[in-house]
Amino acid sequence: MDGAYHSSMDASTVAGQQQRWQEWREQRDDQFGQPYGWLSLTALHWLEDEPTSLEDLPGLWWADDRGVHVDPAGAADPVLLEGEPVTEPTLLWNPADGEAPSVSHHERRLELILRDGFLAVRVRDPHSPGLRSYAGVPAFDYDPAWRLTGAYRPYADNQELVIGSAAARVSFSTQVTGEVDLLVGGEPSTLKVTGGDDGWLISFRDPGNSKFRWIVLDEEPAEELVVDFNFAANPPCAFSDFGTCPLPPAGNVLGVPVLAGERDPR
Repeated sequence: MDGAYHSSMDASTVAGQQQRWQEWREQRDDQFGQPYGWLSLTALHWLEDEPTSLEDLPGLWWADDRGVHVDPAGAADPVLLEGEPVTEPTLLWNPADGEAPSVSHHERRLELILRDGFLAVRVRDPHSPGLRSYAGVPAFDYDPAWRLTGAYRPYADNQELVIGSAAARVSFSTQVTGEVDLLVGGEPSTLKVTGGDDGWLISFRDPGNSKFRWIVLDEEPAEELVVDFNFAANPPCAFSDFGTCPLPPAGNVLGVPVLAGERDPR
């Protein structure tokens, strides 16, 4: 492995980075094993303006300019809104009023979401097939050769870029702060860096991964930017068909497989 240039690391530094990586791995394994985490997702229903029955949910559901509605339609086992049964046609949530309320059906949480102007119900089930079969996030072993240092070129002004998402109807807007030049597997590569005050991110695709991965940067990008592919993480949509993860910016594609970080869970 060759980068544009490597950070020089002695044995103690490598050991420290490997320990940090191990702690990150444990945190990631725990995160995806939570009862209502990403592996609990079993459905994502985009709502239309006509009352419609949704698979495995009681009543009729729809959305309009006021928000998300449900009509129990005589269901003997209706959904609960903030712990109380919904027994008549009800406006569950108007996004203009703030965060979505708690909606549930037995142990399942019915998550009301707004994405790019579209309203949906996403189902989280602590007994989902994904959780039952979960044995941790697959990952490559730590390899210090994949900790690369590249040349970062900030833009004079952040560029707003519209990007797609894992959900076909949804798009997002992101801020691109600059680009980093790396030599990955002997191949020159340039990746856009996105983010801002809430943190910085490099999202990328590479051969052999059905989705994409991202690396959260430790600090604001500087002229010499460390990109540690050992911390390349799968987005939630790598584990579930019901995520709405933002895609990498156009052009963030590597020509060689990155044999570091988390493996494709599929």
